[in-house]
Amino acid sequence: MNHRFFILLIIINFSSTCLYAQKISFNNHWQFIGIEFATKEKIDSTRKLGNKWNDQFLTEEVNISDSGNKINKNIRELLQPLQHLHWKKVQLPHIAFPEPLVIVKPREGIAWYKKSFHISKSNRHKNISIYFEGAMQVADIWLNGKFIKRNTGGYLPFELDITKLVHFDKVNTIYVRLDNRANPLVPPGKPVQKLDFIYYSGIYRNTWLIIKNPLHISSPIGTETKDGGGIFVSYPQVNTHFANISIQTKIVNHFNNRQSFQLKQILLDKNGINVSTVISGVNTIEAGMQFTANQGMNVKNPALWHPNHPNLYTLQTFVVQKEKIVDSMLTQIGIRSFEISKEKGLLINGIPTRITGTNRHQNYPYIGNAISENANYRDAWLIKNAGMNCVRTGHYPPDPSFLKAADELGLLIVNTIPGWQFYNKDSSFQNHVFSDIRQTIRRDRNHASILLWEVSLNEAYPPAEFRCQQVTVAKEEWGNRKNFYTSGDSYFKKACYDVPYDDWNDDPGARNNTTYPNNAFLIREYGDYEFGGGNSTTRQLRANGQDALLQQAWNLQWEHNKNRKSYPRAIGDLNWAFFDGLAGLMVGIEGWGVADIFRIPKFSYYFFQSQRDILINKSSLVPTGPMISIAHYWQQPNKWNNVVVYSNCDEVALYVNDKLIGKQKPDSGPETGYGNNLETGGNPFDAGNANHLNHPPFTFNAIKFIPGTLKAVGYAGEKIVCTDSITTPGNAEKIEIQIAENGKALQANTDDLVFVYASIMDAKNRLVNNASLPITLKIDGDASIVSPATVNAEAGIASFLLKTNKKTSKLILTANTPHLKTGELVISIGKKNQAN
Repeated sequence: MNHRFFILLIIINFSSTCLYAQKISFNNHWQFIGIEFATKEKIDSTRKLGNKWNDQFLTEEVNISDSGNKINKNIRELLQPLQHLHWKKVQLPHIAFPEPLVIVKPREGIAWYKKSFHISKSNRHKNISIYFEGAMQVADIWLNGKFIKRNTGGYLPFELDITKLVHFDKVNTIYVRLDNRANPLVPPGKPVQKLDFIYYSGIYRNTWLIIKNPLHISSPIGTETKDGGGIFVSYPQVNTHFANISIQTKIVNHFNNRQSFQLKQILLDKNGINVSTVISGVNTIEAGMQFTANQGMNVKNPALWHPNHPNLYTLQTFVVQKEKIVDSMLTQIGIRSFEISKEKGLLINGIPTRITGTNRHQNYPYIGNAISENANYRDAWLIKNAGMNCVRTGHYPPDPSFLKAADELGLLIVNTIPGWQFYNKDSSFQNHVFSDIRQTIRRDRNHASILLWEVSLNEAYPPAEFRCQQVTVAKEEWGNRKNFYTSGDSYFKKACYDVPYDDWNDDPGARNNTTYPNNAFLIREYGDYEFGGGNSTTRQLRANGQDALLQQAWNLQWEHNKNRKSYPRAIGDLNWAFFDGLAGLMVGIEGWGVADIFRIPKFSYYFFQSQRDILINKSSLVPTGPMISIAHYWQQPNKWNNVVVYSNCDEVALYVNDKLIGKQKPDSGPETGYGNNLETGGNPFDAGNANHLNHPPFTFNAIKFIPGTLKAVGYAGEKIVCTDSITTPGNAEKIEIQIAENGKALQANTDDLVFVYASIMDAKNRLVNNASLPITLKIDGDASIVSPATVNAEAGIASFLLKTNKKTSKLILTANTPHLKTGELVISIGKKNQAN
């Protein structure tokens, strides 16, 4: 084999003029018509959940065999009523029916998309397909007037082989008809008005045009054979000195005759250095058939993947015919091993690892699930920056870019299938669940970050036999490979999961697991509903003020501390949830998040951040080391007459107007009950209930409020390592604009979504956190405001949503309100922003 020739072709693989395989963005130049369903149903605009523990369980069990959603393949007949309507130019990802900030009734309807495109005749003998990452929720597709297929399910990808339908050097037109209503045969299946999240609408994830040689690596999701197609990487042996990597590659032959080929695998480290290579002998594959190749690769002294050091490799796979590469694929992998047991908890690469994590819904306000790849990365960065190491993707598989970010940042993933409090006994629904399990595994199996595969229907409680069948399907898909653990709801029915979730036993304080006495378990949701249901004292918007945000932080501290008593059998806990949410079953923002719906942190965010190690981790992509944060606005009222400081330091000194109030070690008071009952707020900030935390808070009691500056100084031994201060704000004087880049700056030649914060400041640049004035944002430049242009500030900050595009280069943002100095921010993409 000529190795110089291989190096040349590797370079070509990364260029946009790839000679043997093309994956081209298909997001541009779409057109759209939306037809919203009218309703005569009376809408309760004040509906909320009850405040009892059982009010959260709205589980439905049905037996419905017909959804009523029949296929009409006659495209001309379907388009006839649209003739008088205007097709709007749009770009993907796209929400068909945008929502207001506060949703009274989620919008439902039929969304039509069409796109015209050309394929060069030079591709006449290639294999051509279109790949949709996600479209909500029942999709009918036509190409050049011919019906191709119906795809059901809004959270998983589907691929259309258009090789035999495409016209070369002529106009091709694709139509996609979407119905975003719940379908009882399609998980989750539950009507949105009974759902504790929202489906939203549109082709809300990326689309791709894929052009390949007829002899190529198959698509992971494009075949119904066992474990799908594509590349499947596993790790039979892993330690710090040696790793054995197993690579399964499936090749398809769409030529009309037998083909011969070789398969070459090259493993590159983070610096692009080749650390291992393997090449097969000559293989033959008959026309129309699939070939499975299994290859082994050894790596000495591997850089292992772990949440604390998420080392990644790039696997290059080449299909070679007569020293010519005809297809290739890049797979990002992380070498690691997982071991979970009741006695040892979770071991990653043999290292005990305790989970401190959260749950995440993927939506943004206004545009729902149609967010950019960079926006997904920023969400992951915020979670990692909060000191957490695990995310449950409740209650559906996330965007692929979020998993990629988790791999890079070091976030473990509990990957869920679509489902929430709904079970249909009909076989069509059950088979769809099994298909979702297979497709989720096929799509995501090579991500280093995925720890658990949640194959249960969240809080649906089907028969134990069905739950065990879900596990069987998952394990058939994975085969005999290592590092595979299923998880799911147990709740009094033993159902075969490797890692069951905690049993509540009608007692939200117990959170043990009596159904699986010999298994390790995970506390997969805590901190919200047990503290008062729909009126939970954890559900606090930033506008609710200092005391309310402290109550939320106390609830989470009290329960997180209690949960950790069960380690190692309880491998960890996941709070509900990271960001504030929206739901179809209630009106208003659900304030359960440690950050609000605009991604602004609350006090509880810094409680979790304080649980990180005080040592600096140079391999981390988020800040590490000593931290300190005062959970206070330092203004009246102050309900508890105390000051809580979150820090990972040994000692903290507190000053008021430069006068030392006290210097103390972390809280070490007794472990007590919550106080009275879980619905009324308990007895917070008693300087106890913290002995199981990595770093208990510092509670300073009987602190008299004096206007001025409150300062906290953190010590490691006798050395000052960090400080924080907050000053009582003066009168509102001006506006300051910030871009919420959160680990990912705005980039040139990129379609992006980013939050813009217009903060109301006093004359000395201090946030006036009780201000709620209306602020108007204006843009000079090639970008748009997705949110309303005028919004009221919440706790001193007005939040807007900005959309940039590939042409965006320079923007001038101005924010104004009567009687305050206008704020201005000049953004030069790729350069440091300038505020005036």
